[in-house]
Amino acid sequence: MTLTLTIIRFIFPFLLLVAFFCLYKKEYKFMKTFMWKMVSLRNSKLFYVSMVTFLLIFINWCCCMTDPNIAVALSSLITLILISRKIMVSALRLLHERKRLWFFTVFVAMVCYAIPYMNSVFHLFFTLSMAAVFYPSEKVLALCDDSKPLKKHEERLEQIFKNYY
Repeated sequence: MTLTLTIIRFIFPFLLLVAFFCLYKKEYKFMKTFMWKMVSLRNSKLFYVSMVTFLLIFINWCCCMTDPNIAVALSSLITLILISRKIMVSALRLLHERKRLWFFTVFVAMVCYAIPYMNSVFHLFFTLSMAAVFYPSEKVLALCDDSKPLKKHEERLEQIFKNYY
């Protein structure tokens, strides 16, 4: 079991990276549907936040089972704070809207990856930064405001897709 968890720990960031490069700014029907649901349905955003939280808990568990150390305790503590949906949503939105903070988070993740025994902190920051890219910003949420007159679905979807990233 330890070997399986170690393999998961090392494959996890590459899977996130592959998903990022395969889906970022691509005009697939799946991505348009995903963006539309993330902008228009509150339950979709809550489900997305719940899945990111679950991924963080799972990867922390894998790190704790294979290589328990102080860095695992630190990343588990930060994950425990992020379990609150309000805090997770504000963290994702903040990372999505402030590009310098996003780049700084990715940089810190890469530094943690290079330092021995900081792998769990790397997983935390890397997962948060990749998840923040696909979380809608306030600007995009304002496009789908119900108080504005209803436009054609295709026109609104195109506007959301253009402004999502």
